Amino acid sequence: MSFCGSRRAFAVGTAAIALGLTLASVAAAQGGTGALHNARRFGGSTAFYRLPVETVDALQRMMAQPGIVADIRHVLDQAGLSSAADAVVATLTEARTVMRGTTCAGATPADGTLVECDFEPGGTLLWMAYRPTGQGGRPGLIEGGIRWAGERSFRAFLFRVTEGDRIYTFVLPTVCSNLSLVSVHEVPELPAQISVERTCAPDGTLRAVVTAAGDLSRVARVRVAIDGRPAGELTPSSWSMTTYTPGTYSFDASDAAGHSYPVTRASIVVEACPPPPPPPPITVVTPTCDVSLSAGRVKGGYQITVDATRSTTGTSEVAPVVSVELRDPSGAVVGQTLTLDSRRSGTVMVRQPGTYRATATVSTPRVVQSGNNRYEGTDTCEASVTIAPPPLAPLFFIEALGGKERRVRPIGDPAVDVAHCSPLVGLKVGVAKPFDNGWELAGAVGVAISVDTGNDDVEDVLIVDLEQSAIFIDAEVNKYLGRSFIGTGLSLWDVTYSERFTPAWLLHFGVPVTTDGARFPVFVVAESRLFLDHADDVTNNYLIWGGLRFQFGKR
Repeated sequence: MSFCGSRRAFAVGTAAIALGLTLASVAAAQGGTGALHNARRFGGSTAFYRLPVETVDALQRMMAQPGIVADIRHVLDQAGLSSAADAVVATLTEARTVMRGTTCAGATPADGTLVECDFEPGGTLLWMAYRPTGQGGRPGLIEGGIRWAGERSFRAFLFRVTEGDRIYTFVLPTVCSNLSLVSVHEVPELPAQISVERTCAPDGTLRAVVTAAGDLSRVARVRVAIDGRPAGELTPSSWSMTTYTPGTYSFDASDAAGHSYPVTRASIVVEACPPPPPPPPITVVTPTCDVSLSAGRVKGGYQITVDATRSTTGTSEVAPVVSVELRDPSGAVVGQTLTLDSRRSGTVMVRQPGTYRATATVSTPRVVQSGNNRYEGTDTCEASVTIAPPPLAPLFFIEALGGKERRVRPIGDPAVDVAHCSPLVGLKVGVAKPFDNGWELAGAVGVAISVDTGNDDVEDVLIVDLEQSAIFIDAEVNKYLGRSFIGTGLSLWDVTYSERFTPAWLLHFGVPVTTDGARFPVFVVAESRLFLDHADDVTNNYLIWGGLRFQFGKR
């Protein structure tokens, strides 16, 4: 049977009647599925376009005719596809190239692409456009299903149009251009991809971001519930929402018509965040006290320098405050408490040598909180410095003395040993080297002058001999007990006269009569000598005198 018309000339009415009778006689193609019209030949008076359309150029010439375009829209309107008319016309009008395929059954081109293929026998069509009254009449539709029952395949252009949620596949036979609908397929509904990003803040606060992704062009909204209670919706354009509640999140998507739309996951369990760990304990950091002393001699005494630069609060945010109390060798506080400057150093003047001790107090002037540390409190420490006395310089002294001498001397010719007492006055000049331990070495030179005035002849002889001066040299070892001293030594007496020269044992002591610190100390001294040339006659060979000792310089 020909659906495109016979090549013989029939009247239009006769052709329509014959076509109707032919279609009515077609048997059902598939049992129980409804009747299918068998078509065995295309072409003739019922062809949609009178010329074969075998190339893209021929197709362009056909679509350039406004009547053809109007007829195509009319046919689609009869089929209930007026909404797809623009896409169909655009595909046929704008085609510039064509893909060549083998069979139409396996062709699935993208929208707007033409495929030239073979429609094989046994293939079916849902409907076909034709001209029941010939080329001048309005086109109609053959509906109810058509099976190609020809002996060979027919050549056709195949294309697809997507409208809403359906894909329409059309063929245009090149021999007659009877636009035909091959199939209608629902566009697969790709499930909306639902995800929940769960984050936990350091304080244990939950933050859950619910997001829909994927192809959401057919999705209107996604309702979100938590433990069965509505929690919000995902809608364009963000397709996300943020919550702070744990529980079972369930999702219900729908399209614009309110119909249910699939989702990848119907529910997701969002667990609560674990409680934050307890804060670490606060550590109290007290300052560190570290002080040192040094001393140097200056005019008028000694300068003690206090260095506390190694003292710290433990943090660079606040500097320590350092106060120092200095005590002298006796334990008495020297001056007032010293507060060190920003360089954490200071000086104190003292006059006497000795060991000085400093007690330093380091404090954090204000509480500083940093992390898990709190800086506050005070700390104390001690330091000492010993100021050694300067080396003792030699001391010069002069003694003015008076006393008596008793000696046994050979007198006359022949010589006779005579014991005689003579009052004496003397002057003694010396130098002493003191030591830190209180000992002293001294050397002196002096002169002793006799002042005897006897009247008898013998005495007159004696006076003549004894009135001559005696020069002596002393070597002393003295020990100071406090400010007084006691000493002994060796004296070389009357060194200028060999006949009267004798060594003597010296013993003396001194008691100060001036106050401590006097510029020129004065001592009362008592001194004795035992002349060793007659050591076996102590009672007749000695000297005792006393006087004042003037000292130049201080120990």
